[in-house]
Amino acid sequence: MCRVSVALAARAVPRRWSTPRWLWTVLAAAVGLTVLSWLAATAVLVGSRSAVSSVKDGGAPAYVSARTAHAALSDADRAAWQSFRSGAAQLIGPGQQFRDDLTTASDNLAHLAELDFGGAAGRDLLRAVNAQVVTYQGLVEQADATYREGLEDLGYAYLGYASGLLHGDGGLLSRIDEIARRDLRGIHGERDSAWAGEGLALGSAAAGVVLLGVLGYAQVSMARRFRRLVNPPLAAASAVLAGLLVWTSLTFLHVDHAFADASDHGVPAFDRTLQAQIRDADAGSGALRAGRPAPKGGGLDVAAADKAQRPLEAELSDATDTRGLNVGLPLLSLAVAGLAALGVWIRLREYGR
Repeated sequence: MCRVSVALAARAVPRRWSTPRWLWTVLAAAVGLTVLSWLAATAVLVGSRSAVSSVKDGGAPAYVSARTAHAALSDADRAAWQSFRSGAAQLIGPGQQFRDDLTTASDNLAHLAELDFGGAAGRDLLRAVNAQVVTYQGLVEQADATYREGLEDLGYAYLGYASGLLHGDGGLLSRIDEIARRDLRGIHGERDSAWAGEGLALGSAAAGVVLLGVLGYAQVSMARRFRRLVNPPLAAASAVLAGLLVWTSLTFLHVDHAFADASDHGVPAFDRTLQAQIRDADAGSGALRAGRPAPKGGGLDVAAADKAQRPLEAELSDATDTRGLNVGLPLLSLAVAGLAALGVWIRLREYGR
């Protein structure tokens, strides 16, 4: 009776996997993890490029245009008051600098409309801004006409109405600032998105590290089972995978740092340049409105604005550089899967399977 019980217990103990079955399992795990690692890295690559491109082609140009339009209109107001206070308005009206500034503002507002970064709400706000620009220009022209007719007080009154429309609460400049704030939130939103962060990049790297562990386990186990020190295809697959992991990690870190530099340093640096010009223009127009002398303005410094914009553009362009990973990732992933499958297939042939 005891002998029967022992025999039954022995049969109940599960047998070790056969070597062919183990090899097929290793093959499935290696190929499956390779596909998973490739999909994860591709998702991060595509998502981060999409986030950077959204800022490079939409958010950053929209913000630059909004801030430039504000600076141009502030300088236009100063130029108009300067022309009136100096008496030059009797001959040249608000002056050529006023017209140039107004053209600059209109061009940048038109660029905002082309970018359409704010969607339907942004379009409604931009239409209101454009309507106010037309109203502002009309008030300045009315001020010019009455001033030239000798009605100086009425001319100054119209010019004051124009400045109030520009600088008042809920006025033209505050609405342009609202557009700029919306664009800035969009930039930071893309920068803080999951695709642009380090979390998903670390997740994709983790999948690759697990795959590398599986390949290492298979190499060691095969050496024990088949008494051969190295399986060359598996060793090659491990080497290719290690190189691919280093390449993807460095590329993702490069994109992340370049994007962070653009968002955290490039945008504020540009804004400081424009804000300094806006501050000078507002101070000048405020003094002239109050009848106090003000230094003669040199107009909007477009060259300085362009110079401040170039580092931002360069940083965003650098963030879109994936260093060929978009081509290398699928090719090397396929190589890893192929080499791993070859290494297992060589051993399966020994069993005629």
